[in-house]
Amino acid sequence: MKGKMQAGRWGLGLIVAGAVLAALGAGASAWTGRAVPAPLPAVAGGFSASAFAVAPGVLVTNAHVALRCQAQDRPLRVEGQGGPWQLAMLDADADLALLRGPAGGMSVLPLSAGLRLPRGTPVLALGFPMTDEPRRAGMLRAARGMVLRAALTVHDPAGGQAVSFVATDQNGQEVAPSWDDGLRYFGAAQAERLRWRLEIGAPAAGGSSGGPVLDAAGQVVGVVYAGGRGLTAAIPLEDLRALLARAGVVPLLRPPSHAATTDWDALEDGAARGVARITC
Repeated sequence: MKGKMQAGRWGLGLIVAGAVLAALGAGASAWTGRAVPAPLPAVAGGFSASAFAVAPGVLVTNAHVALRCQAQDRPLRVEGQGGPWQLAMLDADADLALLRGPAGGMSVLPLSAGLRLPRGTPVLALGFPMTDEPRRAGMLRAARGMVLRAALTVHDPAGGQAVSFVATDQNGQEVAPSWDDGLRYFGAAQAERLRWRLEIGAPAAGGSSGGPVLDAAGQVVGVVYAGGRGLTAAIPLEDLRALLARAGVVPLLRPPSHAATTDWDALEDGAARGVARITC
């Protein structure tokens, strides 16, 4: 067995059910690993990221966003919304955090009730990436792509690094990894930190951390947490559902769409009212 490390960047996230990930499992004969480091982008006097509403007055973002702001002793601010906003719950292992603040200022985004998110599923990642174009700084951006794979990942939100790998068979063809492949690659000592994540063929940039990933029906299917080199990495939906259950938050659940075509521009416009830029 072998592996090589490649560099990437923080900035994206997504979610899928464990049953689906298990169904994709297969034996591997080699692994190619990749590291995903990078800081949150700096803004004037602080940092910038993204969040979205899952209930009135309840926003989801990444734990690494909240941890970075805590480390700098800076309060979280939701741009364009009243305040104050408080950190209500943080799960560093899942890299998710909940913020609570005034209700009514944003549209609530529904979560997908679907249990399957196959490879090739078209999705849309939303967020507020930083840009070299001053006139577009702080603007909501959308990145379309398809689900490439379910990846086993170990990452450290506080340290700003994630590591995943691609499994291949004896012929060099990519195969879906099994949980045992993950344990062999990372070692048993990392078992408690091992998580399923999704990789999407869409570009990402710093500042998109905490943004939603939507399916063709406009339902949330993941949370952006990292990305780079044309990839978006996402936290699975079951991790978000588990966090909301522990917090006593009941999200909107809607079935996935089976429509043959999707008006992605209209979907983006509709979801934009539920996505916000956060700074600290």
